[in-house]
Parts: sequence; C-alpha cells; structure tokens
Amino acid sequence: MITISKKLKGIIPYRVVVWPTESVVREIAENLPTTHAARIESANTELLTGRCLVDHYLTLTLAIDLRRGLEQINKDLITNARIRVHKAQKLGDRVTVRRSRGLPDQENLIDEFALLYNNFIAGQTFLFPISKAGISSYFPNAELILMDLDGEPICGHLNLLDKESGVSRMLWSASRRFEDHATARLAGILNVYLHWYEIEKYREEGFQTYDLGGIGVLDDNVGVNRFKLQFGGTIVREHNYLMAGMPELWRPVFKTFFAVSARGRRQKQVYRAADRWRQMPLERIRQTIATSVQNFEDSAIARNSAHEQKSDHNQREVARGN
Repeated sequence: MITISKKLKGIIPYRVVVWPTESVVREIAENLPTTHAARIESANTELLTGRCLVDHYLTLTLAIDLRRGLEQINKDLITNARIRVHKAQKLGDRVTVRRSRGLPDQENLIDEFALLYNNFIAGQTFLFPISKAGISSYFPNAELILMDLDGEPICGHLNLLDKESGVSRMLWSASRRFEDHATARLAGILNVYLHWYEIEKYREEGFQTYDLGGIGVLDDNVGVNRFKLQFGGTIVREHNYLMAGMPELWRPVFKTFFAVSARGRRQKQVYRAADRWRQMPLERIRQTIATSVQNFEDSAIARNSAHEQKSDHNQREVARGN
C-alpha cells in the first residue's frame, strides 16, 4: 500500500491511498477526521456504505504476472510487439536509459519528462499538462524512466512502485510519436521496448506485477487499449473511492464539478461507462475490448484502402488529361 499526503488548493489535507487492504478501506470510510479527505485507488474491496463515502467508481487495468518465466511473458506478446523489441535491440548503443527514484533530481529528468509529456499531449482534449511539482509529489514511491535515442529523450514513463505488494504501475507515458514521420516511427518502436525493458528490470528486482496503468472504457480509448493489449496480461477490476470527513459538504461540490467543467463531464462519462463491467465476467470483458480493437483496426484498413483507391483514380484521371 502507498499513501501520498497532499493539500487540496494548499489548504485541505487529503491523502491518496493506492492498493489498500480491505481493513484500511473500511477504516477510512468510517473514521476520517472532519477536515480531511481521501482518494482511494485500485482497491479490490467493493464498499457500498460508509460514513465518509462520497463517491465510488470502477476502473479496469491490465496486469502482467512477473512471477512467470521471461520466456513465457515474451510469448504472450503479439508478434508485432516482439518485432519492435527486436528492432529496438538492433539499435545498440544508440539507445540509452536513465532512471530516477527520487530527489534531488541531479540529471533534470523531471524537467525533461514534463516537457516531453506536455508536448506529447498538446492539442489533445482530455489530457492535461503536468508540472515538476506534480511529478515530484509521487517520490519516493515512484520511478521516472527516460529512454534516449542518440542522446535525446524519445519516450518516458513515470511508474508508481509499491515494494510491499510488489506492484509497479505506469502513471504517465509520453513519447515523440507525433513529430516527423521518421521520429514517430522510432518513438513507436522504442516505447514498446521501454515497456519490455521495465518488465525485465522490475522482474529482476523482485516485483510480482507489472501494471500497464488502466484500460479505457470509452470509445475514444480504443487506440490506447490496442497498444496495451499487445503485451498480454490479465484484466483486473478495481474499486476507487472519494471519502471525506464531511461528506454532506463534498457531495454537492463534486456534483457541480461534474456538471460545469470539461474535466468533470469527462470523468462522469468514464464512471458511467465503467458500470457496465460491474457484473460482467472478466473473460467477457477482455473479449468485448478485443472486439472493439479489432473493429477499430478493420475500419482503419478500410479507410486506407478507400484512400488508396481514390488516389489511384485521381492519378489515372490526371494521366488521361495529359
């Protein structure tokens, strides 16, 4: 279990508790101090009542069991992922990795990752910039890893680490895949390789689970789901809670937040969409998500084919005109 203490707007004490035990969830749900709030994430306990309970929603994540042999984990990768790992390995010493698990940040990895991430999400509607302070708040319970190509960062991850339970989870990922075609291609290859690098290293360090950081439940998440499913893994259903010492005060605040802000409306969509997974067997969930990914790929192939046919037609028309 990891507990991160913060202050909302610099005033209200609150804590983020990740991977809590059932006893911890129940304790917080009944005994938060009046002026405190807590966000419970990735619990395996479904709690329907509690004096301090403000909100409860489901999420899905994709977890790889690192207790298995590396060969078996590798077999679970789709063919294209294994090809990308092999291509990255052939780049040799052009590829280097830098890692940091805390402060002081002597190599300025935090600044570099913040820049990489904020450039990566520029123009994306539902992703928001991160700050150096936001990244630093996760230390010493996190690790920042940057993968460089020819001495320049090309992709990076911020991973939450719980040594007690043996879990690593990707919190934020960024790459340069939206730059020029050559850079984007290499960024795609190396981002897959960075995941494989982390699987190898965390397994060597005794971690039991490599968590890819969530499966999206909305239609526009299909691209992210497609990327993550290529690593295999098991879908896990998780419970998340907002709790407060004065829940009657917080409930209308969050109702307003969900109604008037773009981020709030987005979160409400996620909460509602995730309800469909509450009683669905996990294997059926995986099949449903895999089907949506396959439909996405089929549509992309059809669009590319139509574009190529149109291009060929235009070329023939130009040739006739000449």
